[in-house]
Amino acid sequence: MKRLNLLVIAGVVGTLTWSASAIGAPPLVAIDAGHGGADSGAVGVLPPGTQTGLPARFDKDGQTVLYEKDVTLDVAHRLNAFLLARGVPTVMTRTQDLAGGDVPSTTVTADLRARVDIANAAGARLFVSIHENALASTTQGTETFHFYYANPGARALAVLVHQEVVTALGLPDRGVKTAGFYVLKNTRMPAILVEGAFLSNPAEALLLADPDVRQRLADAVGTGVLRYSAAGYDAIYGIAQNVGPRYQVNAGAFRKLGVARARYRQVRRNGFSAGIRSEFHAKLRRNLFYVVAGKFTYRDNAQMLQKRMRAKRIPANVASLAKRSRVVPSSPR
Repeated sequence: MKRLNLLVIAGVVGTLTWSASAIGAPPLVAIDAGHGGADSGAVGVLPPGTQTGLPARFDKDGQTVLYEKDVTLDVAHRLNAFLLARGVPTVMTRTQDLAGGDVPSTTVTADLRARVDIANAAGARLFVSIHENALASTTQGTETFHFYYANPGARALAVLVHQEVVTALGLPDRGVKTAGFYVLKNTRMPAILVEGAFLSNPAEALLLADPDVRQRLADAVGTGVLRYSAAGYDAIYGIAQNVGPRYQVNAGAFRKLGVARARYRQVRRNGFSAGIRSEFHAKLRRNLFYVVAGKFTYRDNAQMLQKRMRAKRIPANVASLAKRSRVVPSSPR
């Protein structure tokens, strides 16, 4: 990750507030509570009778458990209150125990798309997704993600929020990392995903069961957001990604959908995201089926993905979206 020159803002959570006269209008922040509805997310086991201040949950053996979806929603509401109290406008991707958009769960793709659509349609300038982690019962710590090819704004936001959360929770620092999560890849603004602690670790699950700890987590994320904007990053990077993607990485163009699907499966087997789109080819005067591995605002980011794919012996090229005359989505069934 590129070295960032970050302006450290002195102050504590209670005193760091928005100063519109000094730094302009605050950014609209999209707050995304991970999971929800039929998707419980990670599950932590708690000592019998542990009081969480959240809906009482039990597994099939009658053990008291903690659902990630409940923790993230609670933290999201606390973060929402923190930011609103400091003059920062917000939009929440869900406010209840439902899927994104406060609708019943259908599919994971529909849920994730709804969250992204809410943030993009609202014109949010920052996107913060709240999650808790799961791996082994001994795995510990806090980690924060931004998209592989995010602009410097997302990287700066991830660093500042991560610093605050690590300090607030006192857990091992697992670092700021990159990932291709849907909500990071498809949002039009600097976006991060915070994994506060591991629900799979009984000690950290018990920590998250404490309402005071969840408040500390929310306050820490909010303070990181305020530091980001106070440092001037929002003015520099806040709308950079709203330009929209200008370059597309294709793993092939095919006349027959069946052949495109075979290439799609090859791309996915090698660990890359992919989709199939039917796009009009001006010279051939017909639609071809393109296997699309990514869309980017900057050519160098598209070329990085192209290089990684070619290293796995997957044909890939970078195309300019400005030259496309018509695009018709097609779902890879």
